[in-house]
Amino acid sequence: MDIKRTEEIRLLRKIALTSTCIVLALFPAYAQGNRKNEIGLLLGGTITPGIRATGQSGERLDVGAGLTFQATYAREWLTFPTASLLFEVPFLAVPRQNLGGSGSVVPAFDDSLFVTPGVRLKLLTQRSLSPWFSVGGGYALFDVASRHVDGSPNAGSLRTHRGALQFGAGVDVRTPVKVLLPLSLRLEVRDLFSGKPNYNVDTGGGFQHNVAFSGGFVLHF
Repeated sequence: MDIKRTEEIRLLRKIALTSTCIVLALFPAYAQGNRKNEIGLLLGGTITPGIRATGQSGERLDVGAGLTFQATYAREWLTFPTASLLFEVPFLAVPRQNLGGSGSVVPAFDDSLFVTPGVRLKLLTQRSLSPWFSVGGGYALFDVASRHVDGSPNAGSLRTHRGALQFGAGVDVRTPVKVLLPLSLRLEVRDLFSGKPNYNVDTGGGFQHNVAFSGGFVLHF
């Protein structure tokens, strides 16, 4: 199986897993038949800044930006006159971030999936423009390529399971058009602070920032 075909299978697997999680999250919400629920579908990009190889040989590690698919289910928990507190479950899939560096053992790329349940504080809920802040924590899955940047086979560990913390902020813009369900637009940024995948070079251990910038729409039901 060639590398291109392998990459396509990885992408389809990530999308299928994310879609399954969305369906499982939405089922109890539809059963209750109320409009305290929402689902956001967003598209954006993720960057991973600040990763450096620390080996004495002067190795370099470069992590490229990656296209990001996001779906977030949320349910209103507490309501105040001008604010609300919601429970949310964000799913973020990054099918590919190219890797590079001076060391030939660096994997060619990695892909990742984040699931970080948490709470969101939404302000000015009666206005057309509503800012919000989010915090949560959960799970990060990383898969690295089976080939190094020089094309040689990667004999290292390909799959890594890590914990992750999530900090986010954004704004929802209510639209005047209602088709079947109330609709709003969303712009947001989330920092997913997680453990690292297996880069095959010494990066000093610790954690990394995975910063996702996304935009899309939200359905309220």
